Amino acid sequence: MPADLHIIASCTDRKRMTVPDTLRLRSVTASGIEARARQWWARLEQPAAPPVRALELYAGDHWRIIRELPAMATAAGFSPKLWIASAGYGLIPANAVIQPYSATFAPGKPDSVTMDHAGVPSRAQHQRWWDAMARMARAPSSTPRQVQQLAESGRNPILLVVASPSYVAALEQDLVLAAQALRHPERLIIISAPSRIARGTLAPHWVPSSAHLQAQLGGARLSLHARVARKALQRARHGILDARELRGYYGRLIQCSHPLVRYERTPMTDDDVRAFIARALRVEPLSCSATLRKLRDSGHACEQQRFKRIFLELRECT
Repeated sequence: MPADLHIIASCTDRKRMTVPDTLRLRSVTASGIEARARQWWARLEQPAAPPVRALELYAGDHWRIIRELPAMATAAGFSPKLWIASAGYGLIPANAVIQPYSATFAPGKPDSVTMDHAGVPSRAQHQRWWDAMARMARAPSSTPRQVQQLAESGRNPILLVVASPSYVAALEQDLVLAAQALRHPERLIIISAPSRIARGTLAPHWVPSSAHLQAQLGGARLSLHARVARKALQRARHGILDARELRGYYGRLIQCSHPLVRYERTPMTDDDVRAFIARALRVEPLSCSATLRKLRDSGHACEQQRFKRIFLELRECT
């Protein structure tokens, strides 16, 4: 009988549908995690936009590959189910019907779950938010709301987590309990970028999704974790996935990889980026990605998501 495989992928900022202002986390005014969570959930329960299956809401290359994983897992001998680790909804199955929303555990975003007074996200507060989301009711009530519950269900399942370090940090305590609940703890596999949390309790489960792998797996850096997961399923034989084996395999790949190319580019402030975009668009109407490429070709640096935010803000004002 095929082994149960729960694929748990973090949500993405990119959405296929317009997000109403009331379902952007920045609009929640309550202070304190519990109060914010209650106010946020009350908004999610009020119709504000056409509902959509979660699988159809997210966009981008990362999510395109995530959608491929269940079929690949079936071909590799597993019985898969796709779940989403959502900062807005908590743990939900991919076929859950939800509203378009904007909330994230990523730092420095307008809709980040919470920040401390220094503007740095707090891991402990993010974990409390994840716990609060798990306590919020969704129908049917028997649907698992925590990764630990997935570990306790079925026939000694395999848990494949594909997420950024900020999301893994928010789920950390849930993942630790999930590992403890598994008869074979090596069946918890976390594919994420190397980070400080990767050296903690979850270290035995952490499969490094390093930028060194990009040349071998192809694609954009933003979809690298999903590509590592896809490669893991392509290599799987007889319905077996093992964190120890995958850690060794990808560790060897990283050691054999060419050194990363380091670009010596000059950082820019938001105002500098706005000025560059305005000048570029006056010359010719370029897309966001083409304008960013032009900026980088000029020897300047700007993170992709920050550039996109400024580009869209500027375009709305013109």
